[in-house]
Amino acid sequence: MKLTICLSKTVIIFYTILAIPITIGSLHNLVYGVLFNENSTISLGAFSLFGFILLPLLIISSYRNNKCIIESDKISIGKTEYPLTIYSFSIQEKYLPLKDRPIFFLFKKTYHDLIIKEINTNRVILLKELNVFQNDIKKIRLALS
Repeated sequence: MKLTICLSKTVIIFYTILAIPITIGSLHNLVYGVLFNENSTISLGAFSLFGFILLPLLIISSYRNNKCIIESDKISIGKTEYPLTIYSFSIQEKYLPLKDRPIFFLFKKTYHDLIIKEINTNRVILLKELNVFQNDIKKIRLALS
């Protein structure tokens, strides 16, 4: 079984929604403010002028770095491969109090981490927070078992 999933799906969805008005405003600021000089330029920063290039590049690079491919003999996260013969994988569920929760997920009480350990030394190699939906966590657990 091969499962391809992004480990930061909710973050990428949030930034994609946020990128739409920033991209439109950035293009408007660049075209009408700088090129045509019809409107006053709001700012000369990188995101105000070139947000239509930078923000999609950040979203794509974030997706590529958090892309997880679970196969029968290995797991690949980004460009790093973890063979099942050397590493053990588990998903840890943790409870966060209200003061420690992210501002956009205040009502979500339980969070999940992907833990990768070496089998021989039991040393934690990777502790990655899973920013995915509950359905995706079930798929990951099913693929890992």
